[in-house]
Amino acid sequence: MIPANLEIRNDVLLIKEAVEGNKRSLEILIMRYQDYIYNISLRLFLNPDDALDATQEVLIKVVTHLKTFNGKSKFSTWLYRIAVNHFLNSPMKKMETLFNNRFTTEAIVEQYPDSEESYPQDLLEEVRVACSTAMLMCLSRDQRLIYIMGEILGADHNLGAELFETTPANYRIKLHRAKTDLLNFVGGRCGLVNPKNSCRCNKKTKWMIEKGYVNKDKFIFTIEFQKKINQIINHYKDPISDDIQFRLAELFTDSPFQVKKSLDGIFENLVI
Repeated sequence: MIPANLEIRNDVLLIKEAVEGNKRSLEILIMRYQDYIYNISLRLFLNPDDALDATQEVLIKVVTHLKTFNGKSKFSTWLYRIAVNHFLNSPMKKMETLFNNRFTTEAIVEQYPDSEESYPQDLLEEVRVACSTAMLMCLSRDQRLIYIMGEILGADHNLGAELFETTPANYRIKLHRAKTDLLNFVGGRCGLVNPKNSCRCNKKTKWMIEKGYVNKDKFIFTIEFQKKINQIINHYKDPISDDIQFRLAELFTDSPFQVKKSLDGIFENLVI
């Protein structure tokens, strides 16, 4: 637990104390943002080990460059810009290689027979989140990252422009293209987005277990979380008249926001 007298300190004060050598202030500062970085990374790379490695790499960069923070922008913006640049320039990850080289994303919902077996609700939820996250792989990495930041985590056009080093207008265009490309793919396949589609989580559960994409004894996406994304992300959304577009957004924001305690303490021996 973070002591109450430290928890209310703002980022600027924590940064000052951390740079002066206060490791507890550094720990609190990192704890405020590490789970957001991990959740971005997990949805971008799909593999928990790769996501954890990438998160640690980002946070180490943040810590080692903390002295260079000049306060011209919010600390969170500065941190997320480091994360975006790191993620965009990282080497190809396991699941990216798998989807690019061995099969297409369409295999998840099209190429394997359905099963009408009955499964417990927690297993179906794991399948839903795993499948919806995998469907993001139909987008290029930069499109995935823009969609994750803009549509799932709610970065507006001004923040998005800062993070992706572009203009607000260009950011809106890129986000719109990513949403359109994803909708064109998911909207024609997933029954949770468009009820007219036949694909349902219970029908694909058996195949996903057999292929090893879901382990019924070791969940990846629905463990170590306290709330859903849409319960912790407080942002304004424009009214959406298209019910399919609304369902598409809900498909991703109604997913667990992961809390990774295993990241705690990795900065103890770092010198700022």
